[in-house]
Amino acid sequence: MRTRSSRARICEICGSPMKKNGHDRLGSQRWMCTDCNATRGVRHYRRRDRGELGAFLAWLLGPAAQPGPSRTFRRRTAGCWRIHPRLEPDGVVRHVLMADGTYLRHGRCLLTAIDGASGAAVAFRWCRHETTADYLALFEKIPAPDVLVCDGMRGIETAARSAWPSTRIQRCLVHVRRDCVNDLTHRPRLQAGRELKRLADAPVTIREPDQAARWAVQLHDWQHRWHAMLHERTFAREHPDDPRAARQSWWWTHQPLRRCYRRLERLWRNGTLFAFLDPGLRDADGRPPQRTSNRLEGGVNAPIKRMLVNHRGLSDEHRMLACEWLCYMKSEHPDPYRFLDQLHEQHKEGHPDDDTPGMGHGIDWNEFHNPTRYPNTTD
Repeated sequence: MRTRSSRARICEICGSPMKKNGHDRLGSQRWMCTDCNATRGVRHYRRRDRGELGAFLAWLLGPAAQPGPSRTFRRRTAGCWRIHPRLEPDGVVRHVLMADGTYLRHGRCLLTAIDGASGAAVAFRWCRHETTADYLALFEKIPAPDVLVCDGMRGIETAARSAWPSTRIQRCLVHVRRDCVNDLTHRPRLQAGRELKRLADAPVTIREPDQAARWAVQLHDWQHRWHAMLHERTFAREHPDDPRAARQSWWWTHQPLRRCYRRLERLWRNGTLFAFLDPGLRDADGRPPQRTSNRLEGGVNAPIKRMLVNHRGLSDEHRMLACEWLCYMKSEHPDPYRFLDQLHEQHKEGHPDDDTPGMGHGIDWNEFHNPTRYPNTTD
C-alpha cells in the first residue's frame, strides 16, 4: 500500500520547493527539487528506530550474545548509545524507601533509591563517593517517605535527617551484622568476642519488641561484665616496633571489640536498629517496614554487576549508560520508546536521507577510507 504525504517539502541543498516524483520500491513517496532536480524519499524512522531500540535493550539487559551478524547489529543500533533515559520525579509519597550506592571501576558510584514495597526504581544519580551533598541532590527529587532503609553510611544518614526531618531511619540489619564480622571475625579468639558475636547475630532473628528489650539488657550486661577489659590500654613506649607508636602515645588494646560494642549500643540508643518494631510505622495492611535492604541489593545492584560482566569491554560512557537503562527499566512503568524523540532529532540533524540504519548516528565512516587505516592504498 502506497503512502502519500500532502506536507510541503523544501530542498535541503538549494532551499527550493520540491514536488512529488513517484514512489520507491517500498511504496514511499519520493520528492524532486524544482530547481536542482535533487531527489529524496520519506523514511519511516519511527517504526525502524522502535525495532532497533527494542533489539538493543533485549541484548543489553539480557545475557545473550549479539543477535545475527555482530557487525550489522552494532551498526544498526549505534544510535541507541546516544539515548539517555531519565527518571522523572512522580511526586508519590512512599511508605518505605531504600537507598544505597554501588561502586564501579574508575571511581564511579551509582546512587539508587527504590520503593521498598514494590522494588521499583525511583531515582538514581552518579557521583564519585557517597557524600552528604550527593545524597541531598538525590533526595531533593523524592518526597519524604515514612521510613528510609539504608546501610548506615554517615553521608546518607546526615542527608536524610537534613532533607527529611520526620523520616525514621532503619539500619539494614544485614549490613550491621557484616560490620560486626569485620571487627570480630567469624571465629573470635577471646571469650568476650564470642559472646559479643552471638549478640551481633541476634538482631536479624528478632521479631517482637519484648525480644528487642531482652537483647538490650543482654548487651548492657555484657558491657558491665567486660568493662575492665574494654578499657585496657597499650602504651607506645612498651611496643616501640608497632607502627602506631610513631603517631600516638597509646591506643586501646581491644579496639575492634570496643568498636563493635559501641556500634551496637549507638544504634540501639538512637532507635535505628529496631525501628521496624514501632507499631506506628506499619503500613495500611498492618505489615512492618523492611529490616534489610536486600530488595535493593538483589534487585538493582546485583543485576548491574551481572550486566557489566556479561558485556565486558564496554567503554566507561557506555557502561554508565547501560546502568542508567537498567535502572530505568526497573522503574514503576518503564516506556523506553518515549525517548525515541532524541533519536529522531539526530536524524534531522544528521543524514535524514540515508537509507542505511545507524549511518547518521555518530559513526565517522570516513575513518575506514583513509591512508592511516589502510596504508597500502587498499580500498
